[in-house]
Parts: sequence; structure tokens; C-alpha cells
Amino acid sequence: MDNNSHRFLWVLCLLAMGVIGSPLVAQQASSAASPSNTGGSGNGQGISRTIGKPYAADQISTTTQTLADGTKITHTSLQRIFQDSEGRMRREFYRSGTDTSGQDELPQSVRIYDPLAGVNYTLNPRDHTAQKEPIRRPTLPPVSQTTGAQVNRAPTHSVEWEITREDLGTQVIEGLEAKGKRITRTIPAGAEGNDQPIQITDEFWVSPDAPGVLMTIINDPRRGETVTRLTNIVFEEPPAELFQVPADYTLKELQTVPKPEPPSD
Repeated sequence: MDNNSHRFLWVLCLLAMGVIGSPLVAQQASSAASPSNTGGSGNGQGISRTIGKPYAADQISTTTQTLADGTKITHTSLQRIFQDSEGRMRREFYRSGTDTSGQDELPQSVRIYDPLAGVNYTLNPRDHTAQKEPIRRPTLPPVSQTTGAQVNRAPTHSVEWEITREDLGTQVIEGLEAKGKRITRTIPAGAEGNDQPIQITDEFWVSPDAPGVLMTIINDPRRGETVTRLTNIVFEEPPAELFQVPADYTLKELQTVPKPEPPSD
């Protein structure tokens, strides 16, 4: 699942929990969860950055597709996540495969988000190189020159999707009590060339004591089932060197090109 899909699902989660309710807040929540605000560290997958609450956790995502003859195809990916009490975040991305054995190998890449220094680092542990670039700030909606209010241009769809929400109660996940919500989206027949309605369910389990969404279960008949969960959560200060570029790495600085301002009305 790509980053845009994860950001969309995270906003759906906030909507389900009643955290956001207006188009403007939803748009700002989507921006806040995007890589441009978190250094591309994947916060859109439901990981929050809270200053003063250090932790380490593994995020394991498993996608299972079942073919017409019953054959199952399974892919599992692993990310190891660290955050210090100052809000610095490190994500280690491991090779995707059929299991999480990648945690015993070098990560494919590492992203370090340092809001104090205002920079992101991308590390390649295999050739000991690193890239440094300034943190890109999210762009707010344009402001109307006549009313002074922010203008929201929500995408329009020719066919309305039916969306329902369901409270799933509570359960204990990783030793934490979590509340669950399920969002069901129904794509009408003919909307995407489908001769029958397509039903997609997005299930979220959150806890106020967790650093993010503890578990998501996404069922989409076009792509299969994806289960993502946080595990091995430890609430303590990670080593400071995890948020620094090692001395034996070759560092290259990248300059970002400012994005053009969107037109106002």
C-alpha cells in the first residue's frame, strides 16, 4: 500500500473516531500526517509524534491475497520505529518478504526526522551514504481575497460511495486497552467498471496510551487483506546515536525547490 493510501486511511480513522468532522480539518489532518510534515517517515500510517513521550516499536504489515483457485499470496514488511523525548523520529525499513526475518539483517533504508534541526536524513546502511534535506512544511489551502477565509477545493466524484461506521467495542492489544471502529465503503456497480458493488472495510484499533494506531485491518477485494499492527512497544528513551548520521557515512545535502503557491479565488 502506498503512502497516499495510508494517509487516506489515517484520515478515515480520525473521522471514524470523531476526531475530525469538517472538510477543512480533514484536509489539515491529511497534511499533518503526510511525509512533507514528518520527513517522509511514514507517519501517515498512523504513528503520532508526541514530544516528551519516547518509545520504540515494530510496525508489521501483512498483505494476503486469495486467488480464485484458493491460492494465497502473502507479503510481510517490517519497520522499526524510534522516537526520543525531543520529538526526533527514526524509521528503519526492512526488506519485504514472506516473513519478518529482515529484522535480523541490515535495513534497506533509514529515515531520520529531526524537527529541532529542521532537517531529514535518508541513510543507506549498505553503502554508508546519507542524504540531508530541509523539512518541507505543509501548504495550507489558499485564502480568499474577498472573505479572508481558507478555500477548500474537495475532489468531486460522479458517483457517491456509501459509507457506514460501526463501533467495535474494546479489546486488549499489546497489553493496552484499545477501542475499535470499522468504516465500510461500498463502491456502486458501474463506478469502476464493476458489474456488482464492491465493499471495502477499514478497521482501526486505537488506545490513548499507544504512540499510534495499534492495529488496522483493511479488506479490499481488489487487493486482499492488509493487517498492520504495532508490537514490541517499549516506552523508554532510545539511544541518542540513533538520531545522528554515523561518522563513517558520506553525507550529501539536497536543496528543495519551493512549490508554487496555489491560486486564490
